[in-house]
Amino acid sequence: MKILIVDDEFVSRKKARKILAGFGECDVAVNGNEAREAFVEAHEEGLPYDLITMDIEMPEMDGITTLKAIRDWEESKGIMPGRGVKVIMLTAFKDARSVLPSFNQGCEAYIVKPFDREKLEKALNSI
Repeated sequence: MKILIVDDEFVSRKKARKILAGFGECDVAVNGNEAREAFVEAHEEGLPYDLITMDIEMPEMDGITTLKAIRDWEESKGIMPGRGVKVIMLTAFKDARSVLPSFNQGCEAYIVKPFDREKLEKALNSI
């Protein structure tokens, strides 16, 4: 499995990478712009990501906007909803103003920080 971890917070990226390394190759991005570029580049190279974990609050481009950009790109390439990259939001926000837009933009799972191996593995198994 090819995984992209998107978070501007070093400790969260490191923790997610430690947990997810057992599931496959992990790349990291520190903001939404980097994530979008990495996502498109991986597709163009013929090695798309299978999973993205993404924070919501990040500099340059937030996670919800990034998720929308990814889903719009997939749609423009004829990738049907449900067949694109799986996205798990990993964020400190637990209010409806954050959760609902994330699902409306097409995330498969939502985990509130702090997270641990059990929460992340449970989300992975659900998607």
